[in-house]
Amino acid sequence: MSLVGKFDTPGSLRDVPAGSPLYDRWHATIGALIARSTSLSGSGVYVDPSERDLDVTATRAYTWTGFSRPLLMKHRDDRDAAFAEGEKRSTQIEYLEWHVDRDPSGVIVRVTFTTETPEYWKALAAVDPDRVVALYRELVDPAVRAKDLFKANGRYDPLNRWNTTDGIVHYVMPINSMRDLLGVSQEVERTGAALDGYGALPYGRETGADARINIDLWSINRKGYAVATADPPGPLIIDWDDSGWTDPAGEPVGDHWTIVRGVRGAALRVVYEVPPAAGYRVGDIRIGGRPIAFGGQLAEHVIMSAHGVIDRGAS
Repeated sequence: MSLVGKFDTPGSLRDVPAGSPLYDRWHATIGALIARSTSLSGSGVYVDPSERDLDVTATRAYTWTGFSRPLLMKHRDDRDAAFAEGEKRSTQIEYLEWHVDRDPSGVIVRVTFTTETPEYWKALAAVDPDRVVALYRELVDPAVRAKDLFKANGRYDPLNRWNTTDGIVHYVMPINSMRDLLGVSQEVERTGAALDGYGALPYGRETGADARINIDLWSINRKGYAVATADPPGPLIIDWDDSGWTDPAGEPVGDHWTIVRGVRGAALRVVYEVPPAAGYRVGDIRIGGRPIAFGGQLAEHVIMSAHGVIDRGAS
């Protein structure tokens, strides 16, 4: 018997009732992105847990931080320049994207982070467009209209205004997707003879996420183990670190993180917003003595993850 009978939706969300065709459609979407068995590095394999029997003896979280590593490398000596460029969604390439809301004076009052993939929203739109409109109204703005989200031919538009300029629901960067996450997870180590992480170098990937996933999976495979995606597959916000952040009085900030979709340790949508009773705004908080002027300053402290399972008995 395979480990997974049917791939679950991201974060095990239940946006539509049981029995909806969404769940079969989603399983088929994921299944089409995973080969039955792929040798990545050494004698181990990466497998499709819905097609291959596995005796799970360990689990693994592949983790990285949410701010774009290429921007930190490009602006090594000017972090403000890195954060400023990081406000563009086109630069948010670590499977984390965010949208910043500011008050009339330009001070940040809210930062919304998402790890949701376009594949899921396209699948949901195909089976229940009304539910998509309702969720957009709930997550972004009650003013959302169906014609804002769907083209004249009825097809869902992932680049609609409420997911780009006026808000955020899911990824818009082409390399942030379930296809890319599962694709890099099945990427074969290029040298064919690596004995450790250094043996796989030189390595061309710039993003922290893809490099982290590759190195971890290759090292597991070289032990002769079988690995697979955990179910449900997908990128998640596993945690965040706001230690050392201070309010205008110089005191440690409270917990201003709100999980909107998912749960603590496996969140898909998180909002950082200071409650009015606190008497200050997100932009009044200081990180390392610097006031928050960009969403990327928070993203740098968001811990991302993808999860896998391991069969140590496989060879």
